[in-house]
Amino acid sequence: MNRLFSTRTALGMALAALLSTSALGSAQAAVTCTPMKPGEVYTGFLTMPGRINPANGTCWVDNITVTTHDGFKLTANVFLPRIDSPTQTFPTIVMVNSWVMPEWEYIGQAHKLAQAGYIVYEYASRGWWQSEGITRVASPDDIRDVSTIIDWLGANVPMDGDNIAISGISYGAGISLLALGREPRLKTAVALSGWANLEDQLFFQETTNKSNLNLLVGVAPLAGRLDPEVRQLQADLLNPDTTEARANEIRAWARPRSPITEVARINARQAPVFFSKNYADEMFTPNSTLAMFSQLTGPKKLLLNKGWHATAELPGALGAANHPYDQARRWFDFWLKGIDTGIMSEPQVDMAIGNDSGRERLATWPDATVKAGKLHLVPRGDVRFELGCLCTKGLRGGLQSAVNTTAGTDTINDQLDTVATTGIPLVSELLSGVGFFPMAAPALVQRANGVVYKGPVLDKALKVRGIPRLKLSVKPVTNRAQVMAYLYDVDAFGVGTLITHGARSQHWGQAGVAVDFDIELHMMSYNVARGHHLELVLDAKDPHYAPASNGTVTMSFLFSAAKESSLMVPYID
Repeated sequence: MNRLFSTRTALGMALAALLSTSALGSAQAAVTCTPMKPGEVYTGFLTMPGRINPANGTCWVDNITVTTHDGFKLTANVFLPRIDSPTQTFPTIVMVNSWVMPEWEYIGQAHKLAQAGYIVYEYASRGWWQSEGITRVASPDDIRDVSTIIDWLGANVPMDGDNIAISGISYGAGISLLALGREPRLKTAVALSGWANLEDQLFFQETTNKSNLNLLVGVAPLAGRLDPEVRQLQADLLNPDTTEARANEIRAWARPRSPITEVARINARQAPVFFSKNYADEMFTPNSTLAMFSQLTGPKKLLLNKGWHATAELPGALGAANHPYDQARRWFDFWLKGIDTGIMSEPQVDMAIGNDSGRERLATWPDATVKAGKLHLVPRGDVRFELGCLCTKGLRGGLQSAVNTTAGTDTINDQLDTVATTGIPLVSELLSGVGFFPMAAPALVQRANGVVYKGPVLDKALKVRGIPRLKLSVKPVTNRAQVMAYLYDVDAFGVGTLITHGARSQHWGQAGVAVDFDIELHMMSYNVARGHHLELVLDAKDPHYAPASNGTVTMSFLFSAAKESSLMVPYID
């Protein structure tokens, strides 16, 4: 396949000349740069593309196009480092754009890497900005394009073919991981705020996060041409009456777009993988990334950060010093240059504390130091006055370490939402990155629409680390059920701060038949202070999530000595 590219007019003249080593060009490379003329003033790479920076020898070439196997042209730019010899080759990093972002998204970081001796190639994938084609969400053609780009780089820049990496944020991270599994010339991948299992992100526990799905599809026309199939997928995921057969079709569509399916190939060649994820990322939650990370057997690194989707990484992409890109640079230096940066002798997991300063490190994931603390749910039952304690019972249930022996039923419906909430969609997620978590008074949850389970006051701080898991027995009145689970850190005044949450739905069950209802909450690292206590709130409505029914959902939580209902809270001492 003939691979075409175009550059600005100034470059066209340079391609005809053999540049001297002092001009920092490679006579063998099709992409070349021109030195400054006597008396010219260098004003920066953005204003002088194709010109060599006299201070550091780098050069930025814009308006490159690469033709795909099926004839579409993808737009790109490339940074070249200082070249002192025509025979030099350089480690190379391919950077893939995020959803709606152009090919110059990583311009600041790419410039810094070029100064450090890397070739950095940024491109816009199919359907975005000036790249031709349509956006089909990390389709096989998108992954094949990575191989075409590597071919082009090998023919047009002085690339070290043994030291090629791929990296991206969000959409670019997903493509990077998929390409690592399918393109053996890629040595490593750095995936920032990406996904591991697209099935989970679209329909996790049979529940769709409508606010984030609507955001993704809604902003696509601003910069791209979205495949109509994706819009139909959106409509079907948000339709409570979508059939199980259609849901399975969506899962089948998402499966080859899920990097977790590439684990066997990545493990087969022990390709190193670097992840960065953010706790409040409702778009691509950390849970499936943790699952993929745990399955990888080769070299790996995982950063867990505060913030919403991509917020921890974007400043670094633009060139600011920040933790994710500082660590990514150490990873590139080790794997592409062979520099012992110390990163491989450190623990594999580097996590921020969601509601505190500082970071912690764990040897790996899962880690032996993370323990499973089990709390058993005790039903609230009917409202009643008990002489034994001279108190009113039935306002809330309990969380206790002892196994529950009390039989009971707690019934709720979704006619109204409760004060328990994930907050304002997108806004609350952004605020959590700077320490403002959604707050509520669980005692105000109305009995008809939610139920509260209160734990004991803590005699020492509880360091929550990981994915809380809830086991319930649920009996829906119809064939539909939906449970929103909120785990709160509640102070002595009854004010609760949301630690994490999860949701599960049932669309195709049997009316009146009890089912086991396991709910995985979102991964979190959070310190609950001594003197506080945990409260678990269950309700059936939340602004983040698509409803399970167009009608009313009513369901009962069943308790007995023979049927355990429990909350597993992972923690470290």
